[in-house]
Amino acid sequence: MKFAKSYLGVLFALCVCMFACTGENGDIAGTVTDTGNTIALGGVVTRTDGSRAVAAMVRMAREPVVGDTLSELEYVETVTDSQGVFSFDSVLADTFQLAVVDAEHQEISYKPRATVTKTKKGTVLDSIKLEKAAVFSSVLLYENVSEPSVVVGDHFKVFMPGTPFSQSVFAGDSFSMLIPAGEWWFGFCPGDPQIVARLTDSGMADSLIYRTWSMDGKIKSGDTLSKGPFIWSPTMEVDSLIKLEERKAKKPYISGVVKCGSEKTCSNVQVGVITDLYGFDFVEGDSTSFVWQTVTDSSGRWVLPAPEKVPYDSLRMEYRLLSEDGNVVLAGVSRYVRASELKGLKDTLKLEESELLPPSVLVSGVKLAIDGADTTEIDNCMANSVVVGLKGTSHFVREMVCNMLKIENIPAGGHDIVLYSGDPKVVKTLQESGAEIGDYVRAAHVQLPKNDTLDQQWMTYEPPTLQFVK
Repeated sequence: MKFAKSYLGVLFALCVCMFACTGENGDIAGTVTDTGNTIALGGVVTRTDGSRAVAAMVRMAREPVVGDTLSELEYVETVTDSQGVFSFDSVLADTFQLAVVDAEHQEISYKPRATVTKTKKGTVLDSIKLEKAAVFSSVLLYENVSEPSVVVGDHFKVFMPGTPFSQSVFAGDSFSMLIPAGEWWFGFCPGDPQIVARLTDSGMADSLIYRTWSMDGKIKSGDTLSKGPFIWSPTMEVDSLIKLEERKAKKPYISGVVKCGSEKTCSNVQVGVITDLYGFDFVEGDSTSFVWQTVTDSSGRWVLPAPEKVPYDSLRMEYRLLSEDGNVVLAGVSRYVRASELKGLKDTLKLEESELLPPSVLVSGVKLAIDGADTTEIDNCMANSVVVGLKGTSHFVREMVCNMLKIENIPAGGHDIVLYSGDPKVVKTLQESGAEIGDYVRAAHVQLPKNDTLDQQWMTYEPPTLQFVK
């Protein structure tokens, strides 16, 4: 009964959409030319800045009917050329739907009831103006039921019923889908048509094959709707996981956006959470390694659960973008997130945008000093080691004093270089003694140039002792 109500809601929404788009407000998608039995349709697509939209996807579909309230709508597709021009060999009817998506620039156009005009002078290419797309971001999971009739694999479709908007996804993977502004329904179904046909032949109801979910409210142009995870299952509702999470206490998250340059967003940027600000957990080897927890989506956005514990007064996010051969081409860090901001957090903490820059290199060395008041260097170098690194990053190395050291692929900009004893037992003893961090960790501020090397020369360091600390 509940689904019947939802079904009627979808049908009503589609009918309203069809009625609202008729009459004088119907946009002209292009011009057709009747040459014998062939009708051609074409147009020019421009972006919000007035430039031609190159390689934009253009989909044409018939208007929806009652049977389209659940299943994915079929469409024909082409892309614009180097001049932003698209064309179809024929049109589906005098009125149809037309959707244009410029994925690179995240711009979109949707005409739910486009009309055509025939002219004796031939095809005149009209202009379609794009606008900023909204983004639907989520994760689709799959209940792996044991019965053979419902084993459907990992390939699924996410679509907006009654429209040409659809996207292939894999179960367990996060995805982002560009959609027009408005209030929409979403459908989820197996991606293989043969599997869908097999499920239908087995007697499974369409309402179980095509699971639907409705947005709560409208999404605006340029906004991002992050919801989920959803689940495709023949035994439970598609949003059952969402409802389960809503019944529980809200789990806190941290989110942010990464940019490559002042205007371009970055996808596939690795994001790592740095809670060990001073690298104290670094006890073996020559350097720490970057451990990432997620990557940014096509809009440069990332979302991570907030850490349950923050060892120090704050934490930080570190970012890096790799080339195809695995080299770091861009790097950056977020601001410090104070532990007090996360205490009692029940929703999502949204950070400011972070801009990535070509990485920097630090070359330096450490020599011992007799004491803090007398910086006279001593020659007993090989009896001591130090850890040197950048606070709030993954960049720490251990080296014997009096040796030069090199740290590569560092985020450019201002950082605090920290250095302390390279003997883990000494550090642990100092920590257990109740000493303040400032008693055994020395710090100096540096400004690292982008895509260049900072030669810091020699730094001096006085090894701490318990007697000194007390």
